[in-house]
Amino acid sequence: MLIIDIMKKVLRVSKALTVKSPAQVDVRYEAMHHPARYRGEHRIDYETCIGCDACNKICPVSAITMKKLPFKKRNIVPEVNLSVCIFCGLCEEVCPTKPEKSIVLSGGRYDMLSGGWHEDQTDFWVHVDVPQSYIDSRLEAEEAARVKKEMAAKKRAAEAEARKKAEAEGKTIEEKKAESKKVASDGTPDFSAGGIS
Repeated sequence: MLIIDIMKKVLRVSKALTVKSPAQVDVRYEAMHHPARYRGEHRIDYETCIGCDACNKICPVSAITMKKLPFKKRNIVPEVNLSVCIFCGLCEEVCPTKPEKSIVLSGGRYDMLSGGWHEDQTDFWVHVDVPQSYIDSRLEAEEAARVKKEMAAKKRAAEAEARKKAEAEGKTIEEKKAESKKVASDGTPDFSAGGIS
């Protein structure tokens, strides 16, 4: 019995010497474990986002702010503060865009939260970097739509004016026809008004 106890202790000590202890992990730079509630850094698609502000309104900890864009429509996109976010996933669930959501918890990069102390809190933000080429193309499209709308309004106004003019001329023709059908008091037609029809 004594020999078996000695063998167990020797085995335990040799195992402890070969396996790296969790206490030896520097948790400032490497995560000991990934919590079950952690769902990953947010991924935001600025092209499909409709700027409905639903994700900002439903966030229980107000971790989402809306960034203004220089457009007339769909002019806001969400940005997430990961130091406040509790990764509940409500923002993703409430997003109305289909077939894919505009804001998604991507499941990546736990090191953003476990990478030690950060002097600047902006390291914890998921910013939306909209390229200038996309902004320019959207502004051009908005300007083209505005010009098209103005041209359509002018065309409708011209058509309405032409219709009014035609109606006014139509009334005068009707009046001329009515005058031409006048009959003299003796029953003979009046040819002085341009004849009869």
